[in-house]
Amino acid sequence: MSYLDGLIPPIGLEIPCSMYAVEVPLKVNVLGIVTLDFKGGIKVRVEKKIDTGLGGVLFKIIGHEVSADSPVLGRVTLSQADIDTTPLSPLELISNLPPKFRNTLFHDFTFTIEKPPGGGPPLVLSNTKTAALINDNLTVFPPQGSVYHLREPVDLAPVGAPNHVVATIQAMAFTVSHNP
Repeated sequence: MSYLDGLIPPIGLEIPCSMYAVEVPLKVNVLGIVTLDFKGGIKVRVEKKIDTGLGGVLFKIIGHEVSADSPVLGRVTLSQADIDTTPLSPLELISNLPPKFRNTLFHDFTFTIEKPPGGGPPLVLSNTKTAALINDNLTVFPPQGSVYHLREPVDLAPVGAPNHVVATIQAMAFTVSHNP
């Protein structure tokens, strides 16, 4: 048994976590900025080890859904899209005394707006490129009250029309806590 065995989660382990993000600015082309408070959860599975640097593992997101209620847009739901095309997410040990990790969650998702501007049925959007949520200062894993920041704004377009951006998530900070 090595020192890393106590720090790095084993292959096959599924890790459920709660997530919330407050005051997320969503720029909707026809409305301007709408602020949303999301809550929900994510589940990842450890897929394989990383053998570079100090070591780590790669995760696959196997479940994710968060939602927010808006007086303007109704219920807004962000949920996992195709798990087979989303890149695996690394958890890297970047320092061992004391332990420090960097975790990047790569994520492809659908974004459903219950009451789209202008009326009509719910509007289903998707991210135009894979989003990345990052925490590069984790001292424990699984996370406990750890904040993951969106690397860059994420454009949203109708499913099947990636060049027709109708909204942008401008920033997002998710607080993530393990639910054993």
